[in-house]
Amino acid sequence: MKKDFPNIVIKNALSDKDISEIFETVKNTSHKTFLDTLCYYSWHIKLPAHIENKFLEYAEGISGTKLKLLEYNFSRYEIVENYHPLLFPHTDEAFSGPRVTLDYQVRSNIKWPIVVDNWKNKNEFLLQDNEILTFSGTHQIHWRPKQNFNKDNFLEAIFLHFEPVDAESLSVDHINQMREHGKLRWEEWKQTAGISSNSLNPDFDIYRYERKQNG
Repeated sequence: MKKDFPNIVIKNALSDKDISEIFETVKNTSHKTFLDTLCYYSWHIKLPAHIENKFLEYAEGISGTKLKLLEYNFSRYEIVENYHPLLFPHTDEAFSGPRVTLDYQVRSNIKWPIVVDNWKNKNEFLLQDNEILTFSGTHQIHWRPKQNFNKDNFLEAIFLHFEPVDAESLSVDHINQMREHGKLRWEEWKQTAGISSNSLNPDFDIYRYERKQNG
């Protein structure tokens, strides 16, 4: 995996029938969680094999690498009580190995771009419904500009994570390099207008950029 992984927008990614099947799957999925720090609901769905295979073909076509689909979820961003949707600069550290990421926008009624830092440029992408953005969640800092949602605004997306079949584990040195770079982008991001955190603790957000120790 490389830090300059191609950031490509794929238009008209799925058929109307595929999209209907996605919504039917979400409707019949009871495993649902809420992440208050970013303010979104997440459904831990299992899509039909033919839809999974379409996403896999897109990911392998862009990466030029044999991949396996390991994780994905359907997420809905909207205002919930006192929590406000946001996405601060970060990489996807939850995974032990490198990832090719597809961000598929299913449906929305608000314009909310995605920014990807490929270590040469910061590029902003405004997806339309039924479009995919490709990047590496473990090797490219990514975030969304601050956005003012009203109580009727929402954005629904599926985040899919693929691992190369011959992948090695991410090193602590790699994680710390990403955290250091992410902190720079976070410092810039939090100075922009809008809500920077859903936490009342001012020290809560900085922990994710602290150096990780071996062991």
